[in-house]
Amino acid sequence: MAAPTFDEITLRMPRDRAYHGVAQLVLSGLATRRPVTFEGLEDLSIALESLLARREAAAVVTITLRLAETAIETLVGPFGKGVGAELTREPGDEVGLRRILDAVSDRVDLVDGEDGQWVRLTKLLDVSGRSA
Repeated sequence: MAAPTFDEITLRMPRDRAYHGVAQLVLSGLATRRPVTFEGLEDLSIALESLLARREAAAVVTITLRLAETAIETLVGPFGKGVGAELTREPGDEVGLRRILDAVSDRVDLVDGEDGQWVRLTKLLDVSGRSA
């Protein structure tokens, strides 16, 4: 059995909205290397944009996209405590960050780092149709 392969790209960019398209382009380019449906790519795009739209004091955001055999993992941060509070709160009836990320990701994790909190999103890929 061959060892699993993955690709990883880390992008550091200004939080300015003008750079969001760059992150989306990198996500789309990496996603084309696996069997990602249009809907799956759209879900990933919505999740990434929802995180990038958060106002933060830090001038730079880091996005790490990791492409594994069966999933795309996205790590975005650092964020202040506001995003963490929003993700740990029950969503209720409001359409907030938690509800959006839960709807478009298979897993959402909050990760504490030295420089703040990070959000890890996992989107599973449908690899059942691939030949072995």
